[in-house]
Amino acid sequence: MKTIFLLAFALLTVLTPFAHATPPTTATGTFTASFTVLSVTTAGGNTIITVNETATLTGSFAGTRIAQGSEIIHPDGSFIASDTGTFTGTLDGALGTLVITGHSTGVVGTGAGGFVVNDGTGGLEDVHGFGPFQFTATGPTSTTGTYSVTIHT
Repeated sequence: MKTIFLLAFALLTVLTPFAHATPPTTATGTFTASFTVLSVTTAGGNTIITVNETATLTGSFAGTRIAQGSEIIHPDGSFIASDTGTFTGTLDGALGTLVITGHSTGVVGTGAGGFVVNDGTGGLEDVHGFGPFQFTATGPTSTTGTYSVTIHT
């Protein structure tokens, strides 16, 4: 019985295709973003802002991201924000689109967060990743920052 089990295991091992995955890479660069305010409301002393965002990414990602998001600003000046949008452009020369979802926290005009990259099309179809970003406000409706994303394909 043991011999049959070992032979079956050996046969399955030989016949099972090997999984192929490329090692992760790191995509880095900068971005600038501008925001169009869609609505401003208040609740419990917090200010809630809904925006459309247009961001230009340079570096490993080269292109534009169009997103919609919201920010909750607390009475002490701290905030939490989230948005989801579509990036159209290239990643290390491969052309396509990706969905990028971000979440951040901060105080007044500076913050940091993380984002997830997935749902690619075209040359970015198999791309997914995650990573941190940092930003600083450059005006009442604009920011600039840096990103670093661990990319898997």
